[in-house]
Amino acid sequence: MTVALPIALALLLGACSGGASGTPAGSPSLEDCARVDDGVITISAQNLEFNVPCMVANAGEAFTIHFVNQEAVPHDVAVYREEAKTNEIMRGEVILGPAAEIDYEVEALDAGEYYFLCTIHPEMDGTLYVEGNA
Repeated sequence: MTVALPIALALLLGACSGGASGTPAGSPSLEDCARVDDGVITISAQNLEFNVPCMVANAGEAFTIHFVNQEAVPHDVAVYREEAKTNEIMRGEVILGPAAEIDYEVEALDAGEYYFLCTIHPEMDGTLYVEGNA
């Protein structure tokens, strides 16, 4: 029984600690995020989910979300200031796939965490991290 206690404690501490990137336990790693590249972040929807759990943009720089709907159901992307998703920043046009593409323009944002989702399928959501100083 003396061996079981240290093992249980190690498992408990591991479950409660954050990931290697400093994100809370259960949060996506920033390595899994779609990042802005030359002012554009590309994401897609398939099987009623986004291909990434998060996006990363630069503070103080407007950017474009290039969205690809890979399935034959309607989707869109909306960005909100807070997790409750009541203060909308941008709401894109709904598109019907498969293989439909659209660009959504997002205003320059201050550094912080924002949230995105498909307004038709709100369970399709993620975090938008805006890094740097605006």
